[in-house]
Amino acid sequence: MTDRTSESISWEETRALIAARIPQGVIDRLRPVPAGELRHLRTPLRKLRTELVRELSSGDRGRYSTAYDQLAALQLAGILAAATPAEALEWLTSRRLLDVTWPRPGGGSSSPDHHTVLLTLLAPHRDAAFHRELAGRLAAWLPARGDAARWRITQGLALRSGAEPPTTDGYVIGWLREGRRIGSHHREIGEWLADQGLREPVPHHHSLLSWLRAQPRLAEFTRRVFEVPDAGAEFTDTLSTCGWAESLAVVAAEGLLDRAELIDLCLGRLLRGDRPGNLRGFLRLYAVLALDADEILTRAGDHVRLAADGAPGAAKAAQAALLSVAERLPAELFVELTGAVLARPEKGLATVQLGRVDAALRRDPAGADGLLPAVAVAFTHPLAAVQEQALRLVARHLSHAAPAVAEAVRAAAADLGPALRPEAHRLLEIPAPPAEPQSGAPVAAVRVACAELPAAPAGPLDTAERLSALMADRVPDPGEFEVVLAALVAEHHRDAAALRAALAPLAARRAANPGRFPFIREVGGALGVLLDALTGQAQAPRASLAVLLGMPAFMRTLGVVTAVRVHEAACSAVEAPVPLLLATPTAGDGTIDPAVLLDRLAAYRTAGARPSPADLAQALLRVAPPALPAVRAAAAGLGCELPPDVAPPVPRRFHTQTANMPERLDGVGRGPAPVVRIAPCAPEAAPAPEGVTGLLHAVPDPTEYARFVDVPSTPAIELVQFAWVAPWHPETVAAHGVPGAVFRVDAPGPREPNPLLPRLAEVPGEFGPVCHLLLAYGLTASRADNRTAALDFLLAAGAQGRLRPDLLGGWIAALWRLSAAKPNRVLPVLAEAARTGAGRTTWAVLTAVITELATEPGRRGLADALVLAAECAVAEGIRDALPALDALSAAGAPARVRAESARLAAILTG
Repeated sequence: MTDRTSESISWEETRALIAARIPQGVIDRLRPVPAGELRHLRTPLRKLRTELVRELSSGDRGRYSTAYDQLAALQLAGILAAATPAEALEWLTSRRLLDVTWPRPGGGSSSPDHHTVLLTLLAPHRDAAFHRELAGRLAAWLPARGDAARWRITQGLALRSGAEPPTTDGYVIGWLREGRRIGSHHREIGEWLADQGLREPVPHHHSLLSWLRAQPRLAEFTRRVFEVPDAGAEFTDTLSTCGWAESLAVVAAEGLLDRAELIDLCLGRLLRGDRPGNLRGFLRLYAVLALDADEILTRAGDHVRLAADGAPGAAKAAQAALLSVAERLPAELFVELTGAVLARPEKGLATVQLGRVDAALRRDPAGADGLLPAVAVAFTHPLAAVQEQALRLVARHLSHAAPAVAEAVRAAAADLGPALRPEAHRLLEIPAPPAEPQSGAPVAAVRVACAELPAAPAGPLDTAERLSALMADRVPDPGEFEVVLAALVAEHHRDAAALRAALAPLAARRAANPGRFPFIREVGGALGVLLDALTGQAQAPRASLAVLLGMPAFMRTLGVVTAVRVHEAACSAVEAPVPLLLATPTAGDGTIDPAVLLDRLAAYRTAGARPSPADLAQALLRVAPPALPAVRAAAAGLGCELPPDVAPPVPRRFHTQTANMPERLDGVGRGPAPVVRIAPCAPEAAPAPEGVTGLLHAVPDPTEYARFVDVPSTPAIELVQFAWVAPWHPETVAAHGVPGAVFRVDAPGPREPNPLLPRLAEVPGEFGPVCHLLLAYGLTASRADNRTAALDFLLAAGAQGRLRPDLLGGWIAALWRLSAAKPNRVLPVLAEAARTGAGRTTWAVLTAVITELATEPGRRGLADALVLAAECAVAEGIRDALPALDALSAAGAPARVRAESARLAAILTG
């Protein structure tokens, strides 16, 4: 049998091997051949890569599969033919070739075999210099987030050639992850090389600690660990019983690392701060290092800075360390620590520090001059309980302070919350300021003008440019969507050829990158269907429209309305172009001027056109109800079928799902954990009509579990359109928005905030129970930007005189009772509303909350609600009676609730 390994290989033979798709065939034929004898293959291989990548974007499934299956063999051929380490790296890390699957001879595929790739790189004709340079280049390429496969290849090259790759972020992350995997069943790449006869045998490490002791660059890598982003997150979830933090502490104790340097590196990393998951690893290391008193005192300044500016966990650790050596801590550092901790918002840190200050002053009253001004920093603390503790501490020890210090502390008491100021005047003997007259008059309601619609596009080119931006927008503005959609329809009717020419570049980009355009129910995907129709590439828009309207009930949400209208416009463009759209709003709140709509209907009559069903239905929903009879009569004159003349349903009943109620599920089997919620029930009425009107009438079933965990109504791209579907019917719109709001209470949710509440605040309809329930959910959302949106709604509705504080307070209390509303989220937003000028509105909301919860005085957060109510009463000069305070002052209530109730009652009685 002839040995072919020494024969030259032609491009035709190489191309046939690649077309055969089996990577091992390429390796067996090319690996024995020196790269210099393969130089004639380099240019054809690069050209083939370009051709195959182009095939991947063809949009044809068969061509895609054929091209993809050749990529692994192509990559290995490119690696084997590479003349330099730089060229080998380019083949190794080419974006379209990373981690492509390897076809099997008998069919199917497997994950890439990176050990085989390493063995290919270690071909006998490659020298150590080649391997050293490639190892360094690959280490520099490794992404900061890590790349396990390429890290092992890098490590194998380094071990084989004796290279010391640079400690880049990606290389260090790979080193840390390799350490996490050390255990009885994990074999390092060095062991594998020894099995292949490519290096001397190496010991197997059964623990991370054993592995660290054998690391030749331990100190160098350890220093970099404290510089690399997210390295601390790798300190957890080790397979070894002795994790990264514990192992580093042990090798430092053994002298393999400098313990003092390790402590300084850890403190420095904590001082720089990072995301909680990363800092948790460094906090664990700090804890296991267990600094002794001398080590803490030597670094006392660093600990004070960490207590002042560090993340909450780091500040707590620093405070605990300093307080453990408090008797040896210099007085000025204890004062600095006190001021630093009390300037932070965390209650736990503040109460611990105030307790230690109190004990210190009882032992040595002479320290009052230094410590009391630091304690006065707590007068501005966001929590009233901390302010009160600081006030009582100052009152106990103020007599030991010098007159100048005492006067400064009394002056600082002006920063206390309004509810505590009268008590401060009494305890600190401060003269009460003259009372300012309070008008007590309610703020006049103001109708906030809505924003104007964006200007219409100026011609086909401007329309095409704005369409491109709209399709790329993650949360398209409803006004921009409406004017661009209207311009596309009008321009197509006016000059279809000119519009087609303007849209051609965008259509070409869509054809080249079909995967970048979203699903047809989203705005971008629906507009893509319309783009195809306008440029003569229609992909059966009528079929897509049928798919949208035929979706299962739980997917046919209000968000589908916008997509249905766009698909309908695509059908019209192909079948019977219309002169204009009827449903384009005339105002920035989504409404249509009835006179303008009558003119549009007249234009249809002149052109002999028939309105599309969804366009007409949407137009009617945007007209003020009193004007509907005249508009419907004009539309009937066009001979088209009108949607039913039925007002959208307004829910009056609500379903409460508690934690001990099983969820209603279709089928059998164990149900999931209940989603605690209050949601509106659809009114019992005739079956919902078809089309757009039917989508609006189909209020979500409050017992349907899937609606509230991760539902089609959740994406912001759909929620942003809700309010404009039926601007005169916000209660119905809000009912459709409740599932998304429930989802956002506990889940982090999408990156974009919920845009429904800000849009709903602009519409003209009446806000009833459902809108106020939606607002209550917004006030307790997990994301701060969603709570800010709810605050904006509250302020706008209050200024317009459309807010009902009793309703809002009742819903907050109901959700609070279910533990669905978190007081540490709701109360800060209400406090901000009071500071913004809505003090009386906030008071009215809080009185409803307090009244509803008065029968449960132990309810968590109720005392804080009483504090905020007291601040509103003082600030607004309110003297209204609040009967619920009698129950909250009874003997069975918690001590703090009784104290805050008594304080509020004293304020209200003047």
